[in-house]
Amino acid sequence: MDQILERFNGLRKDLVTKDRRFSEKDGKLFFDGADLEAIAREYGTPVYVYSEKEIERNLQEIKDAFASHANTKIFYASKSCSVMEILRSIKKNGVCAEANSLYEVRKCLDIGFSGSQIVFNGVVKKPEDLEFAIANDLYLINVDSVHELDVIDEISRRLKKTANVCVRVEPNVPSATHAGLVTAYHAKSGIDLEQAEGVCKRILEMPYVKLKGLHMHVGDQVPESDPFRKATRVLVEESMRLEKVLDYKFELINVGGGIPTPYKYDEENGNPLEDNMYPGITAQDFADAIISEVEKWRDDIEICLEPGRKVVGSAAVMLTEVCLDKRKTNYDVDGNVERHVDWKFIDAGYNVLADAQHYGWFFYVYNASQISAAHDHYFKLAGPLCDGGDYYHYGIKGEEYLLPEKTNLKDILVFLDAGAYSIESQTVYNNRPRTGVVLITKEGDVKLIRKEDTYEDMIKYDVY
Repeated sequence: MDQILERFNGLRKDLVTKDRRFSEKDGKLFFDGADLEAIAREYGTPVYVYSEKEIERNLQEIKDAFASHANTKIFYASKSCSVMEILRSIKKNGVCAEANSLYEVRKCLDIGFSGSQIVFNGVVKKPEDLEFAIANDLYLINVDSVHELDVIDEISRRLKKTANVCVRVEPNVPSATHAGLVTAYHAKSGIDLEQAEGVCKRILEMPYVKLKGLHMHVGDQVPESDPFRKATRVLVEESMRLEKVLDYKFELINVGGGIPTPYKYDEENGNPLEDNMYPGITAQDFADAIISEVEKWRDDIEICLEPGRKVVGSAAVMLTEVCLDKRKTNYDVDGNVERHVDWKFIDAGYNVLADAQHYGWFFYVYNASQISAAHDHYFKLAGPLCDGGDYYHYGIKGEEYLLPEKTNLKDILVFLDAGAYSIESQTVYNNRPRTGVVLITKEGDVKLIRKEDTYEDMIKYDVY
C-alpha cells in the first residue's frame, strides 16, 4: 500500500479520536463541538472558524511553562490575529497585548486593554504613531533605531510625558526557520549590540524617556530551543554589563516570541531542523531556555514575552467549498502524454490563505463533509484567482492532496491550523471579498465576529 496514503489516513483517524479539538459525528468533522459543514452552510465560504477554548488552552500552556518564574508578563502579538473579538478573548484570559502599528494599538485600546497593558513594536513608527503611544501611556515602546529614539525624546519633552522604552538589539543568533521569519540575524530589526551602550547612555540623559531594559526577537516558528538560549544569554550578559557601566538597574528583559506550533503531526517522519512545519519544541522548552539564562542574572527580573502564532495558530480552521473538478492531461513538449491530473477547484485562493503561497506553508486538508471516508485519491487543489500559480503547492505528496475519491461538488474542505497571520494577510485581489470569521465560544455557541466584505465595502474607499 502507498505509505503516504496509509500514514495520512492514520493521522485522519487520530484527528477525530486523539486531537483535543476535533471529533466526528455522522461522518462530519466537528471542531470543539461545532459541526464545520453546518457552519460553512450557514455563514458561506470561504470562512475562518476560531475556537475560544483552544486559545485559552494555548495561553494556559504558555502560562504553565513560565510558572517557575513568577515575574513573567505575556503580551499577545496581535499581528497574528487582531479581530476584535479575538482580542477580547485574549484580554479575558488575563494576557496583555503587543502591537505593531498605530491601528493595532488603537484596536487594543478600543477592546479594553489599558495603555499599561500594551507593548508597541515596529521598525517604522511615524511621529504621529509615537505621539499617540506616549499620550496613551503604553507599557513599553521597543525602540528600533536611533532616529526613533530622537523622535520619542522630542515628543516626550513637548508633551511632558514619560515614555517607557526598551532598546531592541540584534543578538546575531541564527535560527533554523524560514528565511522570511528570521529577525535576529542579518535582519532589519533593532540596533547592533555594540550600539546599545551609547543608546542607553543617551536615554539616561533624556528627561522624559525611561529605560526599562533590552528587547530582542529571534524569529517565528523556530524549531529548536538553542537559538533562544543563546540569544537570551547575549541579552542577559549585555544587560549585566550595562548595569555596571551605567550604574543603573534594569526592570525587565523582553525576549520576544517565536514559540512554534505544529503544522505537521507525524514527527517520527520529519526533521524540524530541515522542515519547520514540525515544531521541534514546546512552550516548556522555550521557557526553560529563557528562564535558565535569565536567572543566572536575577530571579526577580520581569520577563516579557510576545507570543502570537502559538496562541492562535491551532485555534482556527479555514473552510472552503469544492466548486468544480477537472481532469487535465499533462503533455511533454513533443505532445506525448505524461500523465493525467485530477483537480478540485475551491473558492479559497492565495487571497484567502496567503501563507500557503508566499511562505510555502503546509496545511493538512480534509474533507469535513466526509471525514469518516478514506482519503484515498490524489488531487491538486486550485483556487479561483486568474493566476496560474493560484493553487496549493505544498501537499501531502508533492503538489497533491489526499481526499476521498468521491469528493463531491459542494463538499466542505477544511484547512487545519490556519489561525495565525491568515486573516491579517488577506487581499481583495480579483475583487474577491475578505472572508467572514466565526467564533466557537467557550460555552459552545457559534457566532459571527467579522463579516465578509460586501460590494459596498470594497468600493467605498474609491473616489469617483
